[in-house]
Amino acid sequence: THVPLGARIMNDEPFGPVAVINPVSSLDEAIKEANRLPYGLSAYAFAKSLEAADRIANEVEAGTISLNHFGLAMPETPFGGIKDSGWGSEGGIEGLQAYLQDKFVTRRRAA
Repeated sequence: THVPLGARIMNDEPFGPVAVINPVSSLDEAIKEANRLPYGLSAYAFAKSLEAADRIANEVEAGTISLNHFGLAMPETPFGGIKDSGWGSEGGIEGLQAYLQDKFVTRRRAA
């Protein structure tokens, strides 16, 4: 807790069992801090009101957001980051669409 903003863990995209908990004074400050870096893989938040949860879901820039629980990606759901945290999604129909190429074909009946 109370990790300085200049600490490496506050500025890199960590991978591993790490959780930084820093208190903030408002929901606006929390959302601003969540969006501060160019990474957006996953975000976890706990909110007491539906309004706060909706704001977090709509305003935090992350590919996966779990509210009031520690959610896990399921095979049938898309999983992927936004911003500098990845290219596209894996899992779900969205993951399959990355391997597909659309083709538009028109044809006139042979005479």
